[in-house]
Amino acid sequence: MPTNRQAIFVALIVIIAGLIFLFGFHNSVSPLVYRKADPTEAIGYIHQPVKYGNVGQGHLISASIWSYRNALIVRAELHYRLKGDPAFQGKMMERVGSSVYYVAEIPSQAKGEVFEYYITAIDSGGASVAIPENAPETHLPTVHWKSQMNLWIVLLQLVMLFGAGIYLLHALYYALLLVFGGMGDLAQKATASRAHAAMRWGWLALLIGGVPLAIYITGASFGWQDAWGPWPFGHSLNDSRSLYLLLYFGIILLLRWDLFRFTPTALREPRFSNRILGWLILLGSLLTLLSYAVPYTRVYR
Repeated sequence: MPTNRQAIFVALIVIIAGLIFLFGFHNSVSPLVYRKADPTEAIGYIHQPVKYGNVGQGHLISASIWSYRNALIVRAELHYRLKGDPAFQGKMMERVGSSVYYVAEIPSQAKGEVFEYYITAIDSGGASVAIPENAPETHLPTVHWKSQMNLWIVLLQLVMLFGAGIYLLHALYYALLLVFGGMGDLAQKATASRAHAAMRWGWLALLIGGVPLAIYITGASFGWQDAWGPWPFGHSLNDSRSLYLLLYFGIILLLRWDLFRFTPTALREPRFSNRILGWLILLGSLLTLLSYAVPYTRVYR
C-alpha cells in the first residue's frame, strides 16, 4: 500500500509528464505567423511560413494582404534566394480570385537546399509593406527541401524517445524517494538501484532514438551533410538536446556503476551517496523539462 508521501510523488510525476507533453505538443503544433492587423496601418497581412518543401515539387508561398484605406493592393511580390547567395530573385504573386489571398511558387530544389524569402506589397495609394517587417535586413523565413521518409522508421524513433521519457520519469520517482522519502539505509540502496536501472534503460532508448535513428532520418530526408549537428549548441536544437542529456545521465550512470547489480551484502564504496544521486537525477529532470520548454519555432524560423 503506497504511503501518502509516495502518492504525492506519483501525482508530481504525472504533473511533470503532462508539462513535458504540453511543451512538446505546443512547440510541435504552434506555427510561426507574421501578422499585422492594426487598422491604423495602411496595409495589413497574415503570412504563415511552411518550413519544408518536398523534393520534386514547387513550394507554394501564400499570404493574405489587404488595405485598411480606400486603396487596392496593386503589386505583391515574392523575393527568394538560396541561403547565402547575395541577390534575391523576384516573382509576382498572383491574386486568387477577388480575395485578399496572394500566392507564388518557389521552383523545386534538390534535397537539403535551403531558401530564404520575403514578401513585399504596394497599394494604389503608394503605401508599401514588407513581410516580415524590415526585410531583407531582418531574420527571414526559410524553406528546407526534403525527401519523404519511411513512416515505420519515424514511428520507431518516436517509440524510442517516448520509451526514454517513461523510463526517466520512473527514475525521477525513485529520485524523489531517495531525497525526500526518509527511508532506511537498505531501502535507500534498493531504491537507488531501481533508479539506476530505470535511468540505464531510459539512456539506452534515448541513445538509439536520438543518435543513429535521428542521423538516418535527417540524412535520408535532408542530405547527409546535415545529418548530425549537436555542436556547437544551436545548430540543431534536437541534436544538441539529445547529446547533452546523454552526456549528463551517462556520467551519472558511470559514477554509480556499483548500482548496476544491487546486492545488499556487497561491500562497495560509492563515489557519492544515494541521496546525492537523487539530487542529480532531479537536476537532470529539471534540465530536460527546460530543454523541451524551448520554443522550437521561435529558435528555428
